[in-house]
Amino acid sequence: MPGSLTVAPPRLLVVGLGNPLCGDDGVGPAVIAELGTSPLPAGVRAVDGGTDALRLPSLWCGEPEVWWVDAVAPGDAAHAPGSVLEVAHEALLAAPQRHDGAHALSLPEALRTLALAFPELAAVRHRLFGVVAGPVAPLTPLGPAAARAVVTLASTLRARMG
Repeated sequence: MPGSLTVAPPRLLVVGLGNPLCGDDGVGPAVIAELGTSPLPAGVRAVDGGTDALRLPSLWCGEPEVWWVDAVAPGDAAHAPGSVLEVAHEALLAAPQRHDGAHALSLPEALRTLALAFPELAAVRHRLFGVVAGPVAPLTPLGPAAARAVVTLASTLRARMG
């Protein structure tokens, strides 16, 4: 129809998690801000998810794939601050819950819980892009390694979006 607006169906949601007021924990929102400096491909959205992955149902618009960006602590000295770790769907959902209660769910446990509570989310494919955190302290900026990782990861994600 002439003059009608064609909207690409949603295909990818990128969610940045973290607290920008706590040093390297703010890497997720920083990557989302960096992605927002130029238009994203049709059907791709990038949103700041705050600090709680359980917000996914309010952010999700039917995208079959969700990429998560968050600060991570790999638990070994082999990964320097600012390193990017990519975790595929199966490995992400298979990761054990490392917290003691429901008030601090890990991303994998939050995703498993959401898939049970919202059956339409069970088919979504997830991928985590974790930036190894350096300093995490209240009222501090991103460390230099995390700041460099933000730019590099945003560029990498943009290239992979197609």
